[in-house]
Amino acid sequence: MNPTISSHAFDSFFAWAPWVIGAAIYFTFYIAKRHEATTTHAAPAVQTYACAMCGRRGARDQMVPQDHGGAVGWHCVHCAASQAPAH
Repeated sequence: MNPTISSHAFDSFFAWAPWVIGAAIYFTFYIAKRHEATTTHAAPAVQTYACAMCGRRGARDQMVPQDHGGAVGWHCVHCAASQAPAH
């Protein structure tokens, strides 16, 4: 009786073992989490606008609209003040 493992059996085991173990882990977590309910719902995200010059983000009431030939660009108060025409 020869106790050595054939190379085909060895290769076959290590080819399928990661898939089988991965599927078992996935299935275990699926069973554990399928009836879990969320305790709180996330609040909806407030829409923000990014400044066209510096990238600073802010709510719409904190931004200044700039008309660019039909397109509206939003600027923060600091960039809008620096771009204001001098009178």
